[in-house]
Amino acid sequence: MKNRINLFKRKPQADYISVNGPKIRKYLTGLGIVLFAIFLVLMSQVVRLNKEQQDGLKKKETYLRYLLDEKNIEANIRYFKSKQAQVDAFLKEDAQFVPYYEVLKKSLGETTNDKATLEVIDIDKDRNTRFVVKFNNTDEMLLFLRYVENEEFLKNFQSLTLQSFSLNQQLKKGSSYQLELRGVFKELNTK
Repeated sequence: MKNRINLFKRKPQADYISVNGPKIRKYLTGLGIVLFAIFLVLMSQVVRLNKEQQDGLKKKETYLRYLLDEKNIEANIRYFKSKQAQVDAFLKEDAQFVPYYEVLKKSLGETTNDKATLEVIDIDKDRNTRFVVKFNNTDEMLLFLRYVENEEFLKNFQSLTLQSFSLNQQLKKGSSYQLELRGVFKELNTK
């Protein structure tokens, strides 16, 4: 017998898709479900972000409207802030004048029965002071000079010197005396 090969006749071949069709269908169905779930999650995120963006825009609009309506308040706040900065700067340079002034007024009242006058007083933030006291007669001036040399008065100063002495004579009013003293106050506890 002779074996012949028939080249025109095709041998039936198994088709890959028809053989593996049920498996492919299961995989594609699973892939479709997973992709659909991912799509739903992404869409929910997009919707949520869109809503947040809309809420943010509404808040921004509200705040801008409020700022436009309240420009006077903002201007007043800025004015207040600038004044507060000025006060803070002033307080840093302030000499805390009042307690030192009270010491000098008290010393004048104790010695001269309020007949002498404190003409000039300068105190800086380092407690350096210069003051001028005016007297109408010699007795008041001498009483004050004795008191200035007293420990009770000097305990308030680190140093104190008589800078100048002047005599003013007027025909109708008589004589007046001026003493200029310079010194450095000790820090007073005002609390």
